[in-house]
Parts: sequence; structure tokens; C-alpha cells
Amino acid sequence: MERNLILAFDVGGTQIKAAAVVNGEIAEETITHYDSHADRSAEEIVAHFVDITADLYAKARNESLFIGGIGMAFPGPFDYAQGVSYIRGLSKFEALYGLPFGQRMEDAVRDHEKLATRLAPSFGIRFENDAALFGLGEAGYGEARGAKRVVCLTIGTGLGSCFLENSRLIQHRSDVPENGWLYNVPYQGKIADDWLSRRGILQLAMDLNLEPKRPDVRDYAMAALSGDRSALELFGKFGSRMAAILVPSIMEFAPDRIVIGGQISKSGSLFVPAFKEGLAIADIAVDVRVSKDTLGSTFKGIYDYVVRQ
Repeated sequence: MERNLILAFDVGGTQIKAAAVVNGEIAEETITHYDSHADRSAEEIVAHFVDITADLYAKARNESLFIGGIGMAFPGPFDYAQGVSYIRGLSKFEALYGLPFGQRMEDAVRDHEKLATRLAPSFGIRFENDAALFGLGEAGYGEARGAKRVVCLTIGTGLGSCFLENSRLIQHRSDVPENGWLYNVPYQGKIADDWLSRRGILQLAMDLNLEPKRPDVRDYAMAALSGDRSALELFGKFGSRMAAILVPSIMEFAPDRIVIGGQISKSGSLFVPAFKEGLAIADIAVDVRVSKDTLGSTFKGIYDYVVRQ
């Protein structure tokens, strides 16, 4: 696929973060946050995505470039190969359930008066899991660069993951969980997603009877950075639990490096030491790093993924 200009979408239930990426570099002036309008009809959602496409291209301000493709980090459940959403019961994108969203959007882009003549011959729309695209970006441009075997984790509203070998996604192999997903690893009657996430930290805070009660992870992080012992204990226990849950999968794959991204990674200095200690206790020697820019890596991963198609 042409490498001149790729439009990257990081799609969430509340916001769509998007940018134009030109020859592997993010056009900073195009980075924009849009409302997702995830509660609207299928027709309205498709039209909204097309409007974003036109807006991004206009912001790129370079009419000599053709749009080589669009790449989307889209939440699941989703058939990424076919561009079909199977999200249901999550109060987002319900109207797209079972529909060929990718094809409908591509048709709408091709029919758009201002976009139709700006599409490269190989133009297409590609979808993949957000953590996988983050991992590709880290492998090509970030903290995973130069490592042979890497596990990338995103910790935010939930747990995302991917496994890479020589900068390629490994999704169906005996030493890797199916699709490279760790969110559903069972642990103490729940799954990893329940423990290694925003809600996991807040539940742990309740279990530890932390006082005073704080409304969000950021508040606990600020308290910990100020030396609050109970908040420091919270993040230490979170890191230890993270190791306990993930050690079996990590041991099986034997990565050279682990890269952590996502909103919670901003508090990495508070829980990564305990995570590393848990890995060491399990005799796992691995380089653990925190991403410098989760969103930037996701955009660049989208770029690489689309141009390889």
C-alpha cells in the first residue's frame, strides 16, 4: 500500500483519537480528539467516521498526498479481518452489530465528493486490536525496538496485550495465548481484566481499606508520589498481583522485553518495581520498560500495519 499518507484512528467508546501519519511521522497538527457518537444509528456512525476522515485530510494541508489507507484500532469483540463489529451489551457501537462496517465506510469514503479523487489506487480500510497496534508501534519506533521477543501490555479501563517476535505479531502459536490476549487469563475466580485495570486498582484500594477514599487512580498516584504509605502499598500490591497473574504466560513465551503502556502506565514508577520483583522470584530475567507515548506508538503501529497490507 502507498506510504504517502495514512489516517490513523484509535477508537474508544467515548472518544476517537485520530491523526494523519506521513511516511511514518505523525503530522502533529492533525492530532484531534472527536466524540465517538457510539450511541447513534449505524448510518450516523458511518457518516461520522467519514466526516473525521475528511477533517483529518484537510488538516494535513498537503493536497499533493493521496490517502493510502485508513487504519483503525477498534474495541472488541470485532472480526478484524472482515471489518465486522460484534460489540453488544456495552452501550457503545451497538448499532454496528453484525454489519460489514468496514465495507460500508469504505463505500462512503469512495462516494464522498471531496475524498473520492484523493484516494490512492490501493486505498483500503484495515482494523486491528488496539494493544496489537500499540505493540507494532513500540517495536518499530519505541521501547520494544531492537528486542527479538516482546510482550506489550496496555493497562487502562482494561488489560490489552500482544506478543511480538522480530517485530511481527504472534497470535496463533502454542507458546502464546489465542490472539495474544491475556485479558481473560483466570485468577482467583475472576479474569485478568478484572484485576489489572483501573477498576482493579480501585477495588484493591477498597480491599485495603485505604483512607481517605479517593475517586480515581490518579488521586492515589499523586498521594503515593507525595509519600503516602498506604497509597504506596496499594501500587506495590498491584505490581505483585500483576506478576502473579502474568508469570505463567510470560514464562511460556520467554520474552527479552516487556513494554507497558496505557493510562495506568503513567504511574509505572509506583508498580513496576514490584512487578519486576515478582518476575525475578519466578526466575524470569526480562527487561521491563514503560512506553514514553502510548497514543503516538498506536498511531505509528497503525501506519506500519496498513502499509504492510
